[in-house]
Amino acid sequence: MILKNKHFSIFICLISSIFVVLKMYTGSNIFLWIFFLLTCTAMLCDKQQHRIDYLLFFISWVYVIKFDLTSYSLFVVLSFFYIVLSILTIILQNEGLSTRLVITYFLFVFYAVSVTLFSGGNVIEVLGFVLNYSVIFFAVQAINHKEYFRRYTYIYVLGLLAAAVVRLISFSVPTIDSFIQSMTVVNTVRTLSAISTRFTGLDLDPNYFSLQILIAMSCLLVLFNLDGKKEKKSIVFIIILAAFGVLTYSKMFIITFIALILMTFIVFFKNNVKTAIKFSSFILVICGTALFFFYEKLFEIYWIRFFGAGISTDAITTGRVSSWGMFASEILQSTKIFVFGAGFGTTFSKVKMAHTMYLSTPYYLGFFGVILALLYILSLYKVLNNNVGIVGHTSFQLLSVNAIPLYIMFIANIGLDSFVMDYFPYHILLLMFALTMNKSQGIQMNGR
Repeated sequence: MILKNKHFSIFICLISSIFVVLKMYTGSNIFLWIFFLLTCTAMLCDKQQHRIDYLLFFISWVYVIKFDLTSYSLFVVLSFFYIVLSILTIILQNEGLSTRLVITYFLFVFYAVSVTLFSGGNVIEVLGFVLNYSVIFFAVQAINHKEYFRRYTYIYVLGLLAAAVVRLISFSVPTIDSFIQSMTVVNTVRTLSAISTRFTGLDLDPNYFSLQILIAMSCLLVLFNLDGKKEKKSIVFIIILAAFGVLTYSKMFIITFIALILMTFIVFFKNNVKTAIKFSSFILVICGTALFFFYEKLFEIYWIRFFGAGISTDAITTGRVSSWGMFASEILQSTKIFVFGAGFGTTFSKVKMAHTMYLSTPYYLGFFGVILALLYILSLYKVLNNNVGIVGHTSFQLLSVNAIPLYIMFIANIGLDSFVMDYFPYHILLLMFALTMNKSQGIQMNGR
């Protein structure tokens, strides 16, 4: 029996998250089993387009939905279950697949696995990488209407906010706090007056948590501007997410957030000066209010974060310049790595992170691998365009709200290694979907 209630997945996700919290509170794995069985059953009964909802919601919970510190996250099993259900749906409904997409997918997957095997890397790690990029293959195949962008964005935002609220509450509940600390990492900032904990939600790293926030905010901005409807709840969510982002005390978040504001102002100014003025006034009021109440604490913490270790490039970038140099040298000094990549889970990547997607990706995959990854993503985008009914595709618009999530991803990942993270394929799905929302791109047809 396939359920068609459009709110069913949201309800189940919220109920399932309660069982995860009960696992944190009691330590009993029975609650995690209930979460897993309930979520799998819901995915089985739900329609294909709604099955991705459960993964979008719980991608922010990936580090806490596991039985113990050393075990793999149940999110991996949920992803595999989603793929199996998707394959069965395609077979039973006799759905056609894009030949180009299938070819680029298998080339990308085969290449990533082969390079890792020949390099003596970690097979489990590369299979996890492939699994996440397989999920979006089937997600794009199932999408048949542009309205799903609104649904997927809000589901993703709700999961992110639920994770943030649970972490916020956990500071007052020692048992939950201890569980989260055992599964994740506590990051702090020491100032002259106090030691402040950097907010991470249920993620391991405040920088990666803040990146998820930035992607969510930029997609909400697209929704706010979609078809001139000006969805007010999008702005409410953006403000709440921004507050959590500031609490990460992430330099990357502040820099990218400023870029987000500037890009939004430029786009609004280009399209409607009156809207740009309203936007500027709104930002001034929000920022002014925040600074009025929290100026001293925020100024001290962010001053320490940016300049506490000195004013050298390595100090300001928290050692990233040194990492960039090491990875650049590894890539350029080895023809094999430059052309074919080092694969996943190799010795060098285990002891050091590149701290930039623009070096880690070519290090893992090499020149040929990067080309295959881009071809796969472009094939996904083409199929997505066709599925939501965009024909007569026009040129990419540089100055549009719909392109802002893409720019945010590019800017933030100057200092992050998101390409190999679990959530990154979901970001790709959302930003590709955002690009299709531009109503000037072609003619909108009825969904298939």
